[in-house]
Amino acid sequence: MTTRRALAALVIGTLAAPAVLAQPAWPRRPVRMLVGFAPGGFTDIVARGIAEQYAAILGQPFVIENRSGASGTLAADAVAKAPADGSVLLFGHSTPNAVAAALFTNLPYDPLRDLTPVAQVAVHPHLLVVPASSPHRTTESLIAAAKAQAGAISYASSGIGSVHHLACEMLAKAAGVQLTHVPYRGSAPAMADLIAGRVDMTIDGVSAVAPQIAEGKLRPLAAGTLARIARFPELTTLREQGYGEIDAMSWVGVFGPPGLAPEIVAALSRATDQAMQAASLQRVLEGGGSIAADRRGPAFRDFIAAEIDRYKAVLGDGRIPVT
Repeated sequence: MTTRRALAALVIGTLAAPAVLAQPAWPRRPVRMLVGFAPGGFTDIVARGIAEQYAAILGQPFVIENRSGASGTLAADAVAKAPADGSVLLFGHSTPNAVAAALFTNLPYDPLRDLTPVAQVAVHPHLLVVPASSPHRTTESLIAAAKAQAGAISYASSGIGSVHHLACEMLAKAAGVQLTHVPYRGSAPAMADLIAGRVDMTIDGVSAVAPQIAEGKLRPLAAGTLARIARFPELTTLREQGYGEIDAMSWVGVFGPPGLAPEIVAALSRATDQAMQAASLQRVLEGGGSIAADRRGPAFRDFIAAEIDRYKAVLGDGRIPVT
């Protein structure tokens, strides 16, 4: 009887073993995903959309934690100092993960050294727009006014070092003009003053300007990206209009702490590919005018390095003070 029981236990243990081995090594508990901006913004909305998909695919909750402040760098710095066990991730944005590295000399983390790029999720194209009341109906007219009187044309941004700020400076550099920067504490007040005609122009994301264009409050003059934007197919690009290789866009993606295990990076990359097929997430991206991105791991890192170099080229001529 003892022998039979021993054999039965062995058989049961052998049959049970594959089920134990099949359990994923990661994640074994809920994962926190930090977002460097306030709830309700586009970055936060996309982060919540992909977190929902990750939870369904990987079998553990992915909890969004908004840690806003300092243009998203507070959240990035927190993840740069987090344990490399996959328990904390960052849903990053181009400002803290690329622009800040070019702008700030005292940044407490290095986006390439202190964070692990996992997956770029989306690219958000920008448009050059003016108030509906503006006399300028073409970029050429706007630039001609800027050439006629240095600093006569002003532009709004959501703050020094924002993508809007640097995109407008890229245009100024390409056109050989001096524009007057009017920084605001966020996109909402900048957009309000632009619509009212208190500033002359901006280059901002599709999600911010498309509703205002539809309501007749803003007039688009150019797509800020290298290729035309699907939502505005008839709108020519700044490159087509002769203003160089300007690529005005922001982007979002998933990052881990430094030293994140390759198997976790691989699992997240696979989950991202699967998540991007979800109709609900596709609707979120389309609603904001964003384009799904497929850069993963090393390709994403190379892209970020090129972005940092691109922004440093704008800052290097002394047009924007580096702190």
